Amino acid sequence: MQAIGKNVIVERLETETKSSVGIIYTDNTKVTLARVIAIGDEVKSVAVGNDLIINWSAAIPVKLEAQYYIVNIDNVYAIK
Repeated sequence: MQAIGKNVIVERLETETKSSVGIIYTDNTKVTLARVIAIGDEVKSVAVGNDLIINWSAAIPVKLEAQYYIVNIDNVYAIK
């Protein structure tokens, strides 16, 4: 699958429930990351394999051999 333009194709990673220093996250503080599967030709700030924090409400779900999401690069907030 290839993304076009300013879009990124991601898959949802497992939600982290504990930080690296042992802090347990509540439902309000959990962060769900997205791993980049493909990037469009106009995307220069992320690479395939990066873990991202994105606006999940702006992600478009796509079910193929697995569950993927298409998100515009403007809805990517951070690279972990």
